[in-house]
Amino acid sequence: MERINVAVRARPLSPEDVKTSPWKISANSIVFSNSSTKFEFDRIFREDCRTVDVYESRTKAIVSAAIGGFNGTVFAYGQTNSGKTHTMRGSSVEPGVIPLAVHDLFDMIQQEIDREFLLRMSYMEIYNEEINDLLAPEHRKLQIHESIERGIFVAGLKEEIVSSPQQVLEFMEFGEAHRHIGETNMNLHSSRSHTIFRMIIESRDKVEDEYAESSCDAVRVSVLNLVDLAGSERAAKTGAEGVRLKEGSHINKSLMTLGTVIKKLSEGAESQGGHVPYRDSKLTRILQPALGGNANTAIICNITLAQIHADETKSSLQFASRALRVTNCVHVNEILTDAALLKRQKKEIEELRAKLQGSHSDHLGEEILNLRNTLLQSELERERIALELEEEKKAQAERDKMLLVQAKKIQNLSSMVLSSNRDEVTDHRKKDKRRDTWCPGRLPEKMVNKLPSTIPGQASAVKPVKSDRERGPLLPFEELVNDSTSNVIKERDCNSVGPNGFGLPNPRSLIHVTSRKKAPARKKSLPAESAELTELREEYENLLIQFETQRTRSEIEIDYLTRRLVKANYAFDTDEKAIELSTIEKENEPEASLVIKQLQEKISMLEMERSLSLQNLESATALETEKNMHASNKQEEVGLHESLDFFFSDNTPKLCSKTSLLDLP
Repeated sequence: MERINVAVRARPLSPEDVKTSPWKISANSIVFSNSSTKFEFDRIFREDCRTVDVYESRTKAIVSAAIGGFNGTVFAYGQTNSGKTHTMRGSSVEPGVIPLAVHDLFDMIQQEIDREFLLRMSYMEIYNEEINDLLAPEHRKLQIHESIERGIFVAGLKEEIVSSPQQVLEFMEFGEAHRHIGETNMNLHSSRSHTIFRMIIESRDKVEDEYAESSCDAVRVSVLNLVDLAGSERAAKTGAEGVRLKEGSHINKSLMTLGTVIKKLSEGAESQGGHVPYRDSKLTRILQPALGGNANTAIICNITLAQIHADETKSSLQFASRALRVTNCVHVNEILTDAALLKRQKKEIEELRAKLQGSHSDHLGEEILNLRNTLLQSELERERIALELEEEKKAQAERDKMLLVQAKKIQNLSSMVLSSNRDEVTDHRKKDKRRDTWCPGRLPEKMVNKLPSTIPGQASAVKPVKSDRERGPLLPFEELVNDSTSNVIKERDCNSVGPNGFGLPNPRSLIHVTSRKKAPARKKSLPAESAELTELREEYENLLIQFETQRTRSEIEIDYLTRRLVKANYAFDTDEKAIELSTIEKENEPEASLVIKQLQEKISMLEMERSLSLQNLESATALETEKNMHASNKQEEVGLHESLDFFFSDNTPKLCSKTSLLDLP
């Protein structure tokens, strides 16, 4: 376990700020004079310190460990205009931490005579939460990936194989020219993005036979990150507007996420199974191995001791003091497979070396380096294309999934519309209150027309019978049985079979009447119906039912006899058969005439009884109406006050609707 090393570096002050500064530095502690707040760190560098002293304190050891296979990270933290870029980049007169680390790196590699090394470098920036490649400015908005072999890496980031510190610094100068900087009220060249300079160091033991390959050789792969963070800022002090204000908001957001991660790690949230929000920012996601992971980490906290920046300085010191409690688990990174670039390229490099030696090239080393860079770039390009294809496949899968979800939604909405339509139809039917009623009735014309009457040269002997029943307000079957109603024979009981194969239908067969609406109930205008009127109504209904039943029975019997006569006439088409037909007609004519005569007499009697009942019912209704009018005239003679009291009293008989004859059983 290795604790994060934290050093504090104070920016030089003007003579006036020195007099008013509220901070006091004593050894490796700093105190705020207006309170008892005290901060202690591994090292505190005063205003007159040199950058090389800051580098020697901790960064040099991290660089040395990186050569041995340990990951390392060094980054500068602090408010804007506190000297972070000066500490990391430096100047031509006073080199910063990054140039010093690059020179030391190559010097230490030269001393490792028993190992061979391959160095690669990359340079990126995080601007407005987007990753841009500073070595390939056309590569923008790169994505972060993670794998078992490479860990967390940025896909598509250009890497250059380098062999000297001058080459590294030239690439850095090229990248710095594409970095986003801007002018604010506090700094003429304010960094508007976080930059991460990365060195990937691969090494392996040298072997006597250069062409011998051993599958058990371990390759060490370490990553050295040197990070220059953009400074936190307040818009009121920097005067940021428009683009500068947007840049400042993204910078503050990423630094706030970094502070939250450090706070969670200092409280032991990760070891206790808690959530650490690495993914809330691109910066913390890339630096995840350096924060509570497998890396030697050092933080250089840059502060300003001026009175005007007391609040920002206190916030930076609080962040640095929390980082002191974060520990990392550091170990050597060794790869036993062919995943390391050094091992994959060794054979090709040696073949190229032999070819160049055979051609007596004067620039052997330069040619080898160029070829290795070409090979590396082709591999990186192939990797980038593979990652883009993978991303495209994932995006296609997401689109297909969304299409399926949309199709299900459309299907559900369609079913809902159909259900709604069915509900509307059901409600409409409920409002119509249609019902199927079985009642006696005559045969429909469709059934009559289907009777056999196709004798050559003769017309049909069966003619539809039309009803001439009298219509009136008290006839319940007037709306049920009419010429426009679609009637279908529901049931026919053929109990008796004639000699010629005809079955006589049961005269009690019922006719299915459809499309009937219930008649609206009539409101009663009388206080109560008299018993005599009710009896007359029931008697009338019974007579009406008997009349309809007898009429239906008569029609069915007439139809049966008519069909027998038609078939008998159709059976004889010669003179001899005509004689037999006339004999049969003579035998059947008296019987049929007798039955028809009896039925007609019964129909006449029922019609007379029906007319008599109708007259009695009308006279009773008129009598009751007259009584009601007489009672109403008497009530008008009573005074208005008594009439109102009588109307609102509890003894007043309640008015109720008159029951329609259609509702009686």
